[in-house]
Amino acid sequence: MGAQDLLNKNIVNQLNYNIRNGQIKPQIIVSATYYPSRSFVPDNYEKDVTLNRYFAKVELQKYLMPAIEGRYNTYASTNTTKGYIDSRKHRAFGGFSMGAITTWFVLEYDLKYFSEFVPMAGDSWTVENDGGGIAPKVMAQKLAKTITKQEYKENDFSIYASVGSDDGTRFSMSPQIKSMWKLAIFNQDNLQYWLDKGGNHDIASVIKQLIHAEKQLFKER
Repeated sequence: MGAQDLLNKNIVNQLNYNIRNGQIKPQIIVSATYYPSRSFVPDNYEKDVTLNRYFAKVELQKYLMPAIEGRYNTYASTNTTKGYIDSRKHRAFGGFSMGAITTWFVLEYDLKYFSEFVPMAGDSWTVENDGGGIAPKVMAQKLAKTITKQEYKENDFSIYASVGSDDGTRFSMSPQIKSMWKLAIFNQDNLQYWLDKGGNHDIASVIKQLIHAEKQLFKER
């Protein structure tokens, strides 16, 4: 069994356990990749950023959402853009590492379809790679401008960011989150930041961070 298969199996088992015990709500979870095929996997993960952005800007809304919403019984009344927009409060997006980079792009490009976001162990690269660590103020301002330009308010979205306390990506996430908190559109209610004590950049921390976020999602739905 490969690492990805093991990760998926462990996550599914933990989620099913928590659903049975009433800790989280029953839900449809889609585990997607931004790689069109394995041939696109680079030797340097930073090269993924082009695919991260394209997935959020094009593939997610044009292909993945219609496929899922058209197959399963969801809160979308119709499998259309209007149906997705009207049901955004019942939809969340999250990811770990480069998946977190993708999550910040989804916040930027797909806010009208999603109301909750779970970036785990990754900062926003919407301005430049490792932008949360290199230019946290600029990154925070770009995200704030993206949200306010679409006329969303503080109560229209929630971000449940997290990272392992021993994970090197914390040094990029923390400056960005702190800079975001200084801006009017963000506060410690709609932008929560959790540290997995002793957590590293590994499967064990992924599961802890995901379960922590899951317990927060859709509380008022």
